[in-house]
Amino acid sequence: MPSRPRAVLVERLEWGQESRIDELKELAESAGYDVVGSFRQVRHEDPRYHIGEGKVKELAEFVRENDVDKVIFENEIKPVQAFNLAGELGVEVIDRFQLILEIFAQRARTREAKLQVKLAQLKYELPRAREMVNLAKKEERPGFRGLGKYEVDKYEEMIRRKIAKIERELRRIEKDRELKRKHRHRLGFELVTLAGYTCAGKSTLMRTLTDEAVYVDSKMFSTLDTKTRAVDLDGHRVLLTDTVGFVDNLPHWLVESFKSTLEETAQADLILLVVDVSDELPEIKRKLRVCHRTLDEIGAEGPIVTALNKADLIGWEEAERRLRELEGYVSHPVAVSAKTGEGLDDLKAEMRKVLSRYWKNVRIELPMRNETMRIVSKLHELGNVLDERWSNDGVEVFLEVSEKALGTVRGTVKGFGKVEVLD
Repeated sequence: MPSRPRAVLVERLEWGQESRIDELKELAESAGYDVVGSFRQVRHEDPRYHIGEGKVKELAEFVRENDVDKVIFENEIKPVQAFNLAGELGVEVIDRFQLILEIFAQRARTREAKLQVKLAQLKYELPRAREMVNLAKKEERPGFRGLGKYEVDKYEEMIRRKIAKIERELRRIEKDRELKRKHRHRLGFELVTLAGYTCAGKSTLMRTLTDEAVYVDSKMFSTLDTKTRAVDLDGHRVLLTDTVGFVDNLPHWLVESFKSTLEETAQADLILLVVDVSDELPEIKRKLRVCHRTLDEIGAEGPIVTALNKADLIGWEEAERRLRELEGYVSHPVAVSAKTGEGLDDLKAEMRKVLSRYWKNVRIELPMRNETMRIVSKLHELGNVLDERWSNDGVEVFLEVSEKALGTVRGTVKGFGKVEVLD
């Protein structure tokens, strides 16, 4: 088995700034790196190396002595800084965003996910292309090899053409998804999307709620490909979709690249926001701020139910205490354990309660005909049948149904019976 590439992490902080190097370590390990060390420096950005020259020498010695393959910065690195650092260190230097793109490329399985990753890579590269090519013409260095053969204008134009082609294909996928979304609504399904900070336990919660096999991994960004499964909420059929997790400091171009996937969250009837309640309280609040900011950025306006997951790791009494502490940060919170299944009945009840705002109670009269049983069976598929009253003349059905499926109910009964909306 080949050994994992060795990486060292670097973080430059302004005075009073909070460190994020622990999360960078998680990201690096998720990408398959063996993290062998880390460096921090508090100072203003150095235009040549990003960090100070003395710290560069210290880092270079560490790289040589520990056979480091790659240096990963928490901070965004300019091309000229990566070029200068590569010359001093002798290895490739990348930043947090490039690391996330590496992880995304490893995780993508479907055609759509692969296209979105490629689009994100190209959007990251485009504003840096001119400088990268010009630097590569001076001297080949790790991370800049092969670029010197390109003419700058032609290279930029090639990137733009690739971006346009991928965006056209993603728009077609987005249109297909919108048609599927409308079709599902007409069939009586309500759409719920799982959202949350990466590693909050979304996939585990989905597997437990749906009682179906869903790939679960403790690594960050284990889910890039959209997965949809059915959940029964006491008679109401819901489609639950798991999408890519959020992380702090995601650039706009990266969010834009995954627009077609994140559209599932923006258009959801309900957002099930998953939070790791076993984190320390300040960390929970930070991740919640990131999630709410990202939801705002993608235009998600649906109601939110918050699943405070991993309650089993801290005990239910402590989980309930933290739930009270988080009032004002969360909406409709429920403490759960996706791993053990505890609290899931309460979570389903809360989801049902919130969704019920968009349900209508309908009374349907059908005469006794050959088609009656077929229509009643269809009504059972479209909503939650609260009561059926049969007589020799026909049947009276009381149905709880989503507003978006009301048109389908009317179309099913049209020309055969009567539909009356009671509230």
